[in-house]
Amino acid sequence: MFRNKSKTSEQSGHTFAYVCYNPPNVTRYIVIDLDYKHAISAYYDYNAPLPQFIVKNPKNGHCHYIYQLKDPVTFYGKSRSAPIRLLTATEQALTALLGGDKGFTGYLAKNALNSAHETYITGVKPYSLNELSSHLDLERIENPNEPMNDCTYGRNSGTFDAVRVQAYKIASGLNYTQLYNECLSLAQSHNARYDTPMGYNEVKGIAKSIANYCKSPAYIRSLSELQAKKGAKGGKVSKRKPVKTSARTKQPWLELGISRRTYYRDLNKNDSQK
Repeated sequence: MFRNKSKTSEQSGHTFAYVCYNPPNVTRYIVIDLDYKHAISAYYDYNAPLPQFIVKNPKNGHCHYIYQLKDPVTFYGKSRSAPIRLLTATEQALTALLGGDKGFTGYLAKNALNSAHETYITGVKPYSLNELSSHLDLERIENPNEPMNDCTYGRNSGTFDAVRVQAYKIASGLNYTQLYNECLSLAQSHNARYDTPMGYNEVKGIAKSIANYCKSPAYIRSLSELQAKKGAKGGKVSKRKPVKTSARTKQPWLELGISRRTYYRDLNKNDSQK
């Protein structure tokens, strides 16, 4: 868990009533917000997977269920989309099963170390994402390019995943401040598509995280390695000698007035129909 550092505050982590269990670009904890009385027994009432931690508000009985993942899911660099979508579907299914708040982003949750809350440790070992999802009926996730709302695609992860792809394309031509401002603008536009948009500070944190990564030595190094591989591949000389009767030599697509790609696509289509 973490809270942003402050020059004017010397508080230690356990003194905050609410903390963020995950940084914007990594998810190791899934937090489900149960805003109703007797939520502490919800896992039993609805036959749901047992969380590692239950943090209860003793005044009203509302709880945060905290599920710990064995391996974190990342949202940057070479992150694969499949784990991100499985994570989103798992969060969605847990929220639906337990009757949780669909508008809860998980950005700030009850601090398990704070004395204002009652914390219950179940002793369950951390789940792999596949293990946790296997206990649930995962609902279909819609195309993220379509208009979205809270119950079809996670706001935090959805915004991060959409903006980072666009940021990678423009990062090299901008300095940090320019990139951050562009990411913030993109994140605000994407966030506005949700039925219940995230707060400004959360959107700002997503934009900052993306800008920081795109200007980090790790990203610059990975980009240089990728460009070097492309350059080496493109610079290789073909060992095949030209054949006078081949399409490569005659270039029939020029006579037909179409592109080389269209010519071969139509050719393969005709061959498959024979």
